[in-house]
Amino acid sequence: MERSKTQWFITLLCAIFLTACSVSEQEQQPDALPDSLTQDSVHADTVGNEAVADVDNGSADFVVTDTTMTLRQSQFPKPTGSVINVMITGVDTRMGAYGTHADANQLVRFFLDSGMVEIISVPRDTESDAGFPDSTGLNRLTNVRANRGRRAYLAAVQKITGVGPIHYWVEFGFSQAVGLLELVGYKNNATTTLRVLRSRQAYRAGDFQRSYNQGRFIRSVLLHELPKGTTLLRSLAIRLGLAMVETNLTYDVVSEIVNKMNENGFDGSADRIWVRLKPSVLLHVQAFDFDSSNIQALNKQIDSRVAHLLKDSVRTTPGSYEKRLQALISKAESTKSASGVIHLLQLPYRQRAWLQITDSTRRTGYRQQICMLLEQAYRRNNNTKLADEVRDYLELEKELR
Repeated sequence: MERSKTQWFITLLCAIFLTACSVSEQEQQPDALPDSLTQDSVHADTVGNEAVADVDNGSADFVVTDTTMTLRQSQFPKPTGSVINVMITGVDTRMGAYGTHADANQLVRFFLDSGMVEIISVPRDTESDAGFPDSTGLNRLTNVRANRGRRAYLAAVQKITGVGPIHYWVEFGFSQAVGLLELVGYKNNATTTLRVLRSRQAYRAGDFQRSYNQGRFIRSVLLHELPKGTTLLRSLAIRLGLAMVETNLTYDVVSEIVNKMNENGFDGSADRIWVRLKPSVLLHVQAFDFDSSNIQALNKQIDSRVAHLLKDSVRTTPGSYEKRLQALISKAESTKSASGVIHLLQLPYRQRAWLQITDSTRRTGYRQQICMLLEQAYRRNNNTKLADEVRDYLELEKELR
């Protein structure tokens, strides 16, 4: 497939964030979808008529450099025809620990017949039935994913947003997001970019602003990366991007979406991509330009706003994270049983834990150790399929890094 026909979708796929990704093996999985494209049709009157956030351009602390968004539902385009709904979720876990709180929730809608993209940002603390007593205050969307599983989570998002079925899902966390961002031009500041996108305490609108920022970041990457004609986003990069995350998307499905969108006029122009907040509320949020050159300035301003909150807190440093990773690998190396090695390393492998190591030489070393130990353990347990998957992923990442 030609690069021009594939680059924008993997750019979108690589534009999300948050903390490490995994799904418990005991968790109930949703019904499998066929590899062929699954889609719905919509009519103009089904898109909704609620008002959404106004942009606050009056801040003296943050410089707004991109205000091209349409900001009220009455002004949004109302495309018709076939639509593909893809849920992109950033889940909050820690290295080697299970847990799937949904901290970033972005529903991306591809209007195939119109060549348009709608991004619906849903704050993590949106009220939703997570299966807890009402008195606990825990019935929030973030907890639905963790407590009730993916199927219930997708149903909750569908109810909140008022859209049709969610056909495809993508989940990943902090380590995977670092690697994905590096693929699309944030190689030197991927971690800082994620920090900016995760911040909510620096803003008056809190989690609403954070969610809106994340939606705008997806839009910003599309608008800023498409015209550059970057050479990274070829079919190999699409395969690596898909391999880094948990998803039911396949390469063939991505290709079909990309082809249909390009055939129907998608060109990366501003008026073809918009962001909405759901549930729709009237509040002030700010519209920032998340170009790579602006990330450092935004990060410094966030630091100045939240410094007093972090004064007495315990923070994980890059050094402490690396020590934990070293200790985990050392323990696996000294473990005699194959099952013990698998128990220690299968989750850090799925989380791509090495991608948080900024030094390329040390990162490569940790990746090699984890993948080789895990592959050997799978083979000792006669699990050839999983062993081959680890080997193939290692070779794929080597080719692009």
